Formats: sequence, C-alpha cells, structure tokens
Amino acid sequence: MNKTLLKIENLRKEFKLKRPWLEALFKKETPTVKAVDDVSFEIKRGETLGIVGESGSGKTTMGRSILRLIEPTSGKIIFDGYDLLGLSKNNLRKARKDFQIIFQDPMASLNPYMKIGKIVSHPLEIHNIGSKTEQKERVLSIFEKVNLIPAKEFFNRYPKQLSGGQRQRVVIARALITNPKFIVADEPTAMLDVSVRSQILKLMIDIKEEFGLTYLFITHDLASAKYICDRIGVMYLGKIVEMANTYDLFTNPLHPYTQILMSAVPIPDPNIKRKKLMPKGEIPSATKIPKGCRFHPRCPFAKDICKEQEPKLKDVGGRFVACHLIDES
Repeated sequence: MNKTLLKIENLRKEFKLKRPWLEALFKKETPTVKAVDDVSFEIKRGETLGIVGESGSGKTTMGRSILRLIEPTSGKIIFDGYDLLGLSKNNLRKARKDFQIIFQDPMASLNPYMKIGKIVSHPLEIHNIGSKTEQKERVLSIFEKVNLIPAKEFFNRYPKQLSGGQRQRVVIARALITNPKFIVADEPTAMLDVSVRSQILKLMIDIKEEFGLTYLFITHDLASAKYICDRIGVMYLGKIVEMANTYDLFTNPLHPYTQILMSAVPIPDPNIKRKKLMPKGEIPSATKIPKGCRFHPRCPFAKDICKEQEPKLKDVGGRFVACHLIDES
C-alpha cells in the first residue's frame, strides 16, 4: 500500500477582485489575490499535518481548495492515487465520502432548521448508504463515539439547543458518518472556550486512532498544533516557509517567521524569561506581494539578497526551509 495518501503539487488559488466600473474602464490590469501560491507537500496515511500562520496567510483557502470546495487555479491534488482535479462533478460527488471537513464555526455550518439526527444522516442519504433504519443506527453509534450521550435524546434536538462544544461534536460526527480516510480540520477549536478545547482535541486524537484517519489540521494556535500534530508547516502570504516534525520545529525553529511565532507562545513558568521577536508592521496585501522573500519587509534579519531573490523551499537535514539566511549558514 502506498504510504502517501495526499500529494499536493504546485497548488495555486487566485481571486480576481472586482473594481468600480469607472476604475475598471481606465485601468486594464485587474488586481489578483494570490491566496495560495505554488504550494507542494505530502501527507502520509495516519499522519496529522498541521498548517499554522497568521490570519490571511492562506490556510483555509488551501484546505478548501484541496477538497475542491473552491476550485484551485492550477496544480495537482493526488488523493489515494487519483487526481481530484481530473474528476468530473459526478465522480467527485461519489468520491467525497472519502474526504470530509470540520468547519471552524459550527453555528455557521449547521442548518438551524434541521434536527441533529437529520444533519448527521444527510451524507448517508446523499451517498445511498444503508436503509433508513441502518442510517439511524449508524448516527446513534457515531453520537456515542463523539460523546453526545444519551444519543437518542440528541437525535431530535436542534443546533440552538446545544452548547458550543456539543455543536462542534455534531460537526465532527457529520464528518465521520461516511467513514472517510481524510479530514481537513479548519481551526476546529477556535470558537470554543479554553476548557472545552482540550476535550475536543482529545476526542479528535481518539477517533483518529479508532477510524484510522489522516488529518490536515489548520490552526493559528501553536499549542494545539503541538498537542495533536506529527508535522507542522508554517504558512506565510500563500507559501509554506518551513515544514518539520513537531519536536524539531518547537525546539529549533529555523525560519525567522517561525521563530517569531514561537516567541509569542506563552511559557507557564514566570521565572523563565526569553527575548521576544517582533515583526515589523502587518502582513502585506496578497494583491501586492513584495519582491524577493515575501517576509523581508517584516523580517528583523533581512539582508539585501532577501529583497531581490525569492528563496526556494529546500531540504535542510530532513526538514524544509525557504530562507536565504539558512542557505548562507
């Protein structure tokens, strides 16, 4: 069996911006947002790959492009041996039972007028899996696995009758109901209280082992990524700037942007003091990506070469880094 479940090659997603008609009349060039810009990586079966970065770095757009919830501009998405971009709409619909998504905001992704049992069983109806009785039994079984107990009581409730943590468990149950191989978890704990986050993360780890899942875990919370991920990719302005296993990334971050993110993680010991690195300004607009290294306007260590040449993602001792400073060392 091929150890690689998902292979992304040169994935790009661009958005054309609409302009006022008068401006469009006199200016020929249409502004383009390069949300995901030439990204490549692999995810092995049973692995959890984390993607971290600031808001606006392209994490969510990349996750949705991989699942073709939005259509990529170009690239390849090889899932379990076949290219998702080569599938027709009908074949893509059939294949969707093998890959699902856990959305960030459960209230925005759950129909408020549908009962919980109907919401979770709906994918089974779409894919014609089982009879009505079998579908209900499967939903009740999944409810128990995600700790929505007693399951029969939750079956006829509406989303508004649940707490935030319970709603997120419903979203997880819906993702699991078709027994998928791969799940994109798009900041699944961002809308939850701190006390509930650890419960949801533990649940995701437990069901990963039980169902043999593979995760792409998108988050801005490095503590959550450290807890659940085997490898972590750091994304900045549409590109992966560093990717390494979790231990190496936290003990020895190489890219300046990764170092800045790590320095912002609080340490629970007040006696430990460390120097905090601060980036200059804010993340630039994706319509006006800086020449050279796209991080150089904010980088405290930038040199002249960083302003002229864009660094490539290179293998550095088993990890991947895109930085001229690493090339020099």
